[in-house]
Amino acid sequence: MGRTTGRGPDDTKQLILDAAKAVVISHGAKATLDDVAAAAGLSRGAVIYHYSSKNALWTALAEHVLFQFRTLVHDRLEEGDTPGRLARAFIAASLDGDLIEEVGERLFLLASLAIAPGVKEIVAADNTAWKTALANDGLHVGAQAVISSSVDGAGLAAGWGLAPSKKELRALRGELERLATPEP
Repeated sequence: MGRTTGRGPDDTKQLILDAAKAVVISHGAKATLDDVAAAAGLSRGAVIYHYSSKNALWTALAEHVLFQFRTLVHDRLEEGDTPGRLARAFIAASLDGDLIEEVGERLFLLASLAIAPGVKEIVAADNTAWKTALANDGLHVGAQAVISSSVDGAGLAAGWGLAPSKKELRALRGELERLATPEP
């Protein structure tokens, strides 16, 4: 299958990452490059041209989904320098609308990819970066731990098809936002 006119290398890489995400969600990390190529409508060679191996693709996918979430959080940051603003953006990026489903999908995807060399280290570095950023956000460590653990727990439940109800998610968000908003 030849290159599609008008699609640049970055577009093709994104197409491959989107296909890889869908394939890993449905088949796990045992999926093959052929599976990804078929889902993307490309040849196996086209996938290998952009990602030299399955491991290179899996690590790129892990980095990509973590970057997407980080971007989602930063897009929700409040103006100013008030304590808890990053935590509140983290909460919003996880609990707005149906985003809890995406949290669950991301957590399950990363768990599936954990068998690939280097992915655990990527996830660990991301976790360390979040802990450092939240530590510099002006909240005490207990509030940070409750916020991140609660979001992850609700996300895992959603990943199992057991998402909290809208009412429960609103209540959870309210409680977490109270923790993320220190009193003056």
